[in-house]
Amino acid sequence: MKIDALIDLLKSRGFDVSYFEDGKSASDYLTALIPLSDTVGGGGSITIETLGVGKTLIERGNNVYIRSLMKEVNPNDVMQKATFADWFLTSTNALTENGEFVNVDGRGNRIGPIVYGGKNTVFVLGVNKIVKNLDSAYERIRTVAAKKNCVRLGFSTNPCVTGGDCKDCPPNKNICRATSILTLPPMGKKVYVVIINENLGY
Repeated sequence: MKIDALIDLLKSRGFDVSYFEDGKSASDYLTALIPLSDTVGGGGSITIETLGVGKTLIERGNNVYIRSLMKEVNPNDVMQKATFADWFLTSTNALTENGEFVNVDGRGNRIGPIVYGGKNTVFVLGVNKIVKNLDSAYERIRTVAAKKNCVRLGFSTNPCVTGGDCKDCPPNKNICRATSILTLPPMGKKVYVVIINENLGY
């Protein structure tokens, strides 16, 4: 995998791409990128949580709508405000070397903002999420992302957790309900991509 080639490909498709050797540099970049007057939304990204960007923006004075930082607020209210915030911070389950961002959601509260919500989307990802192709992306989602998210969300009896195999989960425990593949910035949106030379998130 050649990062430079992937970055050039993404830029040729209209993405605004930045590369950083460490998370601290990426966090500083994001803080400088987002105006103080703008609202910021996010989903359940472990990458964003690890970097602490949301907390930093709150402390600075931004209105930030991320459920893990607003536990006293109705989650549905937070997700609705996050969807149409000026900026939506997210990671991705996988980014292929062909420039495809692949995401699988249970609620769609990440896919929705990415493809339609506010005017700016920012993908923040570690190099561990870069894969060869779509087949590799789905494999990563089945064997890494879904398993860890099931454990995090309390669905530890799902097949991917107990047996290591991805099978049809019971409807009330299935977190893989909607899939999106983004190849170009959606019309009317600015999409930033921040790649970090670290292993981050699921």
